[in-house]
Formats: sequence, structure tokens, C-alpha cells
Amino acid sequence: MNSARHEDRTVIVTGASSGIGRRIAQAFGEEGANVVCASRSNEPNQGKHYDNDLTVPTEEYVRQETPGDAIFVSTDVSDHQRVEAMVEETLDVYGQIDVLVNNAGISVVGDSQETSIEDWNRMIGVDLDGTFFCCKHAIPHIKETEGDIVNIASVNATEGGSGPAYSAAKAGQVNMTRDLAVELGPENVNVNCVSPGYVKTPIQDYQDESSIAISREQTLLPEFGEPEDIADVVTFLASEEARYIHGADIYVDGGWAAHRV
Repeated sequence: MNSARHEDRTVIVTGASSGIGRRIAQAFGEEGANVVCASRSNEPNQGKHYDNDLTVPTEEYVRQETPGDAIFVSTDVSDHQRVEAMVEETLDVYGQIDVLVNNAGISVVGDSQETSIEDWNRMIGVDLDGTFFCCKHAIPHIKETEGDIVNIASVNATEGGSGPAYSAAKAGQVNMTRDLAVELGPENVNVNCVSPGYVKTPIQDYQDESSIAISREQTLLPEFGEPEDIADVVTFLASEEARYIHGADIYVDGGWAAHRV
């Protein structure tokens, strides 16, 4: 791997304050990128499953500990005006956008009767609308750099059991990836998706023990994933090494989907 393959590129990572997004932002910084950490808050979300460098906000970590640079932009991806402002601030600071990583997401557990209308709207707003809003505002600038888009979905995009809102939002992300690939391929912009299985992050702290036990049964490898497992694939997909991977949904799930898809 070329440790400088993203040197001087500008990368937007949504949901960068904790978990998978934090590690993705760090990984791009380690490869020399300018990283825009777009989250509602820059305070790391600490949890029992995750303790990776949580003493400083992500953008400070990137500036202090990596060859890259970083800024934090307070962003609610479900608000298209704030997304537009985030893109404009990125351009004001760095002048270009090379990579967009749509990682921001929330999970509200519940079946069709337990899920309130408010929870449905909130999850679709962040997980699905947010991906579209970021793409809509960033794509004109990514075309200029012939850059890359990576969406973070989930194995739950292709199977039930995680609640209708989450499954619908993640399935929408996967199919939006394919549609964007059709649109942007002729522009030499690569668009791909990563679907994690169970990864040890603060968001998983909200799962009860029975849900975790089910995840252990469904993960074929003998351990759960770590945020760096996802970050390694994302930085690869956004690199020249993956130039001929386009419109793909890459499972990073310890074998979760192997006997289902």
C-alpha cells in the first residue's frame, strides 16, 4: 500500500466524530489527505466497545498525529441547507473535493408497531436523505476532480431483522450507489458502497445481549469487526488501485452474508 496515495486530496467524511467514521477520517489523514470531519458534534462518542484515541476530537487527532490536515464542520446531514453550507466551507478552505464518504447514520431499533413516525422520519432523514443531500451538493465538484464516492450501508440492506426503517434506509443507500454509478461512470467518478457486519463501535452499545448473541451466530469468523477493517476498504476504494471497481457493494462482515446472498 502506498501510504501517500491520498496526499493533498480533500476528503469529506460524514459522521466522523466516532466509531467507523472516526477511523476512516484518521486513515485518510494517515495517507496525507485534507479531511473534512462533518458531524453534528466533534465530541467523540465513547462506548464500552471502542476506545481508539478518544482523548481529542477527530480533526485534532488528524492534525496532530498524521501527515494530513483536517477541519470540523458542524453538519446535520438530514438538513440539505446545512449540507450545502458544509460543501461550501470545504471549498473555501481546501478549494476542491476529491472524495465523499457518506458514513453518517443512526439506528432506531423496533418493528413496524414499535417504530414511531418520528423515528421513521429521523432515520430515513439521516441515513438515506443525508446520503442524497451530500451527493447532490458534492457531485458537481467531484466531477471536476474525477474523484470518488463511498457510501457506508449495512448487511441489513439485504436481509430483515433490524427493523423496517433501518433496513429500508440501508437498502436505499445500496441502490442509490448503483444509480449514481450509472450516472457518474461516464464522468470518470467511481461510486461504491461498503456494507459492514457487526463492528465494535459505540452505536453497538445500544444492542441488548440477545442481539449481540444473534450477531455472533451470524458472523462466521470467530471475532467481530473493528473500525479499521472498514477504513482499510474505504481508503482502498477511493484510491487509484480500485480504479476499475464501480457500482459495487463490498461486504466487510466476517462472512455474515456468505450463506444468505
